[in-house]
Amino acid sequence: MNFEQLGVDYMFVDEAHAYKNCFTYTKMRNVAGIGRSASQRATDMLLKCQYLQEMGSGKGVVFATGTPISNSMSEMYVLQRYLQPQMLVRLGLNYFDSWAATFGEVISSLEITPEGSGYRMRNRFAKFHNLPELMSIFQLVADIQTADMLNLPIPEIEGGKATIIATEATPFQRMIMESFVERAEKIRKREVEPDEDNMLKLTGEAKLMSIDPRLVYEDAPNDLDSKLNIAIGNVFDIWQESSEQRLTQLVFCDSGTPKPGQFNVYDEMKRCLMEKGISNEEIAFIHDAKTDEQRENLFEKVRMGEIRILLGSTSKLGTGTNVQDRLVAVHHLDCPWRPSDIEQRDGRILRQGNQNPIIKILRYVTKGTFDAYLWQIQEQKLKYISQVMTGKSISRSCEDMDETVLSAAEVKAIATSNPLLAEKMEVDNGVIRLKLLKGNWNNERLTLGRNINNQYPDTIDYCEKKIASIRKDMELREKTEGKDFSAVIDGKTYDERVKAGEQLLLIMKLHDLAVNGEPLPVGEYRGFRLFLVLNAFKQLELLVKGDNTYSTPLGDSFLGGITRLENVVEKIPAVLMNMEQKLADTQTQLEEARKEVQKPFEFEQRLNEYSARQAEINTRLEFKELQKQEEVIFDESKTIDEACNEEALEAEDADIASKA
Repeated sequence: MNFEQLGVDYMFVDEAHAYKNCFTYTKMRNVAGIGRSASQRATDMLLKCQYLQEMGSGKGVVFATGTPISNSMSEMYVLQRYLQPQMLVRLGLNYFDSWAATFGEVISSLEITPEGSGYRMRNRFAKFHNLPELMSIFQLVADIQTADMLNLPIPEIEGGKATIIATEATPFQRMIMESFVERAEKIRKREVEPDEDNMLKLTGEAKLMSIDPRLVYEDAPNDLDSKLNIAIGNVFDIWQESSEQRLTQLVFCDSGTPKPGQFNVYDEMKRCLMEKGISNEEIAFIHDAKTDEQRENLFEKVRMGEIRILLGSTSKLGTGTNVQDRLVAVHHLDCPWRPSDIEQRDGRILRQGNQNPIIKILRYVTKGTFDAYLWQIQEQKLKYISQVMTGKSISRSCEDMDETVLSAAEVKAIATSNPLLAEKMEVDNGVIRLKLLKGNWNNERLTLGRNINNQYPDTIDYCEKKIASIRKDMELREKTEGKDFSAVIDGKTYDERVKAGEQLLLIMKLHDLAVNGEPLPVGEYRGFRLFLVLNAFKQLELLVKGDNTYSTPLGDSFLGGITRLENVVEKIPAVLMNMEQKLADTQTQLEEARKEVQKPFEFEQRLNEYSARQAEINTRLEFKELQKQEEVIFDESKTIDEACNEEALEAEDADIASKA
């Protein structure tokens, strides 16, 4: 039985970010930053979406995900391709090249050739434009709800934010960091071949080394003050404190996963915890659960408190893991590559159904290594993605955020504990924040300018004309004020309200009025002409026309219709008062807008100071020189994000094979 024969007419897809590796047709070649990977799972999902949308006139698919944008803004095209293909066609953006030309820009920059023999130009899809318009289109199908909007009953984080456990670098780590500086300088000066050493390789090794040097050099000493050993101590302390309630903990580490016959974080942590007195049955690795059934059994044991310490990587223990019932702490042994992974990790414990009112999120950082810097980079990315997705302070353009490869200057600054590096992050964030504020200020000035030149004058002109018109109707109304009821309906004069109303309803039944059609003249009341009209909601309305036009629903009651007619005429003074108030308010708004548009940007001086300091710091950290060249990358066709995608594809293929 195939998908069509199942009779599915609506599809709800949870964890939709797992389908982002959808093949993209493009004429762009050798352009970094454009996902070239494709998975069978994503292609299958696209075909299902297209089928359901054809059957349901563009509807029939709902995606749910906590991280719609994992790493790069170009991922939004994939989501739009799934959810609003008809809109993309209507806008002429259904092909990626058209979408990229509208919202992106390919940047050319110098980089070292793979052979190390010289420089060459490399194209990178690295800049995005027209972000407000892009988000306006996307939000036609996206209902974005953040945690602060929903106010869900989730536990509070102890201290209000994640706790940073900072450990000093061991003597061996400091020695290795010095060697990294030497390697970075050689890479920068092209003294080594890219296939021998490069910044991507160095960044990866530095990430491992910051966890435990034995991940890079197995004969490295085991320092009791290393980040790994400090984390082991914290896990044990929390285990001991919560033994009575049998509370549980998660330990995330994407590096140093279990490998037989080789030093790794998982086996070392388990060995040390067992030496401290924790039983083997209370510690588990997510990697041991190979099938869905095994995973669910494992999760059930964690929920029951039988397994109290679960170790895993973001890809295996992040998305789709519901073990929050007894979770009291989450430990981040390393910084994930993608900002969305931070949300996925923390989302395991910050969930409804957690029995603990207060929980701990612990992030471990080794001073003098890449840890702190990588965390700051990812949090900066995460903050920007959040701003874009929620529409808060969207700038018109932005640089893409798809890679985290340190430059030689950054390696040197981190290794030497250069205080300028910490200041650089603070200053960079300050510049970004102030530029966003200035962008909002400029947008407000443009809006004020449009209001001053167009909207307010047009509104004032409209109000003045309306007031003059209503005053004429006031004079007409006053001529018949206090007289007995009299109305002309269909050419006949009625002095009884019920009979006049009865005749009105009879006319309505005799005439087949078209929706929003020409008003049907039916009579006169107190000098005002009366018309019947069927509005867009197919409701019958009575129009009362003098110099101005007033309307009221007619209803089904003989007397009720006439009562509404009388009320319309009686309330003309109130209509005049409201219009005069609107005129006064608009005139006040115009004066205020003229004053406001003359005000300078409040933080202009601070922005200039930050920008000047940023340029000074960059120069002192040698960034100015390094801006002219890209970091050396081992494989020209492979970025970190693409490497992650390939791992995901391999996992998908293995998953498909196991189910087959």
